[in-house]
Amino acid sequence: MQIKIKQGVTLDYISELYDDICLKPPFGNKIDIQLPRKFINSDISVEFSFLQFIASWIRKEYSGDLILPVSEEELNLYFNQDFVYPTVVLSWEKNIYDINSSNIKKPLKKISQNYFERMEYLKHKSKNLNSIPIYSFDHDISKRGLTRYFYGTNNKLVTEETLDFNFYPVFEKIGEFYSRAFFKNSIRPCLSDFLAIIHELYMNTDQHARTDENGFNLYPNIRAVNLQFHKRQLKKQVKLYETNPGLVNFFESNIPLNDESQVYLFEISILDSGPGFVKRYSKIDDLHSISINEEVEIVKECLYRHNTSSQTIESMIKGKGLSRILRILNKKGLLRIKTGRIDVYRDLRNNPFEGSKESSDIELVDWVSSSTNYTINKACDGALLSIIYPLELEI
Repeated sequence: MQIKIKQGVTLDYISELYDDICLKPPFGNKIDIQLPRKFINSDISVEFSFLQFIASWIRKEYSGDLILPVSEEELNLYFNQDFVYPTVVLSWEKNIYDINSSNIKKPLKKISQNYFERMEYLKHKSKNLNSIPIYSFDHDISKRGLTRYFYGTNNKLVTEETLDFNFYPVFEKIGEFYSRAFFKNSIRPCLSDFLAIIHELYMNTDQHARTDENGFNLYPNIRAVNLQFHKRQLKKQVKLYETNPGLVNFFESNIPLNDESQVYLFEISILDSGPGFVKRYSKIDDLHSISINEEVEIVKECLYRHNTSSQTIESMIKGKGLSRILRILNKKGLLRIKTGRIDVYRDLRNNPFEGSKESSDIELVDWVSSSTNYTINKACDGALLSIIYPLELEI
């Protein structure tokens, strides 16, 4: 069986793809994946949602080969698209073919290494720099495993202060793709919020997503960050989510508009292919043994607790776990969480976080229904957290 991914990848389409890979093929058969030639959609968190799907496909015992829809001569150009490199690295133990059914692992070694070097040193030549992804692969530490943006000597996670220094050129690169004024007036004032979000969420992956729920190393395993600027007319943004009244309400909550009635949105997505919130926290192997509401309550408990396991002085001051993210986003942004069978969000512009006496007080609504009537999705691996943060306008 082969799944050919279409170019119009949306969040709804990714949900349909999960239906395909969760349908076990006849004994002895495999499910191959053919990537699209390109993504023609720039929905918020769509590329990392797709990578989460790829990571979930790879973990299936019946996952098959990866097919790239180009010839060997086109590989260099094809790798300019961000979804290609991480998919290839995750699929490296599989057969990887081009559109002519030729095994292309040999040329891919050099091409993927070149991409890694460009990514690590911001030397993307023909890439639209309104987005910059940063990947770590725990199974490939010797070659392209732990990114220098997050790890220092002895593969130790850097402090938040060091992260400030490491990430400044990343934000500057995104901002200056438009203009220096845009970086100065729209992005730089938010840097302390952005860096706190990135450090807190990535630290969570370092502590809880490098092994499975039983403490065994995961192979393969990805942990990644995507920083992306979105600019779209408010009418088009509302049209995109017209079936979801909660998200429409978020985009119509007096977000600043430019002279062309466009909104400026900054996305921070953090992805890991670990056990996910529910399996890690509850040690439950089979999610079908609990209800969807119980899954949501477990995620709320993760948001409520201080989830850092570090006992350092710094962690006592800064390591406030996921609850810190709710406070940073308070009255500003939106948080989406996709893990296990749930896909939920919290609009903190219209529904501020005022603290809670217990985890059940934290309100999370379903991404599809925009209510507490939670959709039972096909289970995905790992966790994806996406932040939508409206920016002030360029002056």
